[in-house]
Amino acid sequence: MRPSEARVFWKALMDNASALIDDAHVLLSVESFGRARSLTVLAQEELGKALWIYDEFETAWSTGTETTREVGMLAMHGRSHVQKYLEAFVFGDELAFFWGDSSRLRRPEGESREENVARRQREAEDAARAANLHKQAGFYVDRDENGAISSPTTIDAADIQAELQTAAQVVEMLLIQDHSRMKTYARTPCDRTHEQQFRLLPISHPEDWATASEEFKRREPPI
Repeated sequence: MRPSEARVFWKALMDNASALIDDAHVLLSVESFGRARSLTVLAQEELGKALWIYDEFETAWSTGTETTREVGMLAMHGRSHVQKYLEAFVFGDELAFFWGDSSRLRRPEGESREENVARRQREAEDAARAANLHKQAGFYVDRDENGAISSPTTIDAADIQAELQTAAQVVEMLLIQDHSRMKTYARTPCDRTHEQQFRLLPISHPEDWATASEEFKRREPPI
């Protein structure tokens, strides 16, 4: 893939991730909790793919080089729901630090660096497997070996609102990092993603959105 092709692909992935979050927000507002959670997981899977693209082409996008390269992680794991979500989950671990809270970087007393890395990897893998099950539960009716039937309509609100807001903030984080890269380091023209950022604002920062002026809410985001 050439960097210019990868950029188009990356922006399409980020647009879809933000649109899935927006759709999940609509479903949540009408109390379709299971499907809202499923779309939230799908958005993070799209983010996982976008992160693999970004890691491979970030430098090329800043310098303007057009050297073709392969995205190994995408080739190996592009169809693995768990691996895509896992990538997004690990990236999301930086969210608090991104907004100035370094407390999550501190290791518990008595835990070595190696133990800390291993524990966080286990947590990420467990979260990815659980998210995949939640996604399936939000889409499909199932019946277990004891005859108990599960349905998306029986899923309650639980922590879905908080999960959706976190997912929106994590997608937003990559969009902001990309914008900062373009403004600070890139020798190439600015390739804006304001439309996706604006779409996420009511979900990623609902308190700020609630106090924003109607004029701001109605405005067309810059292209």
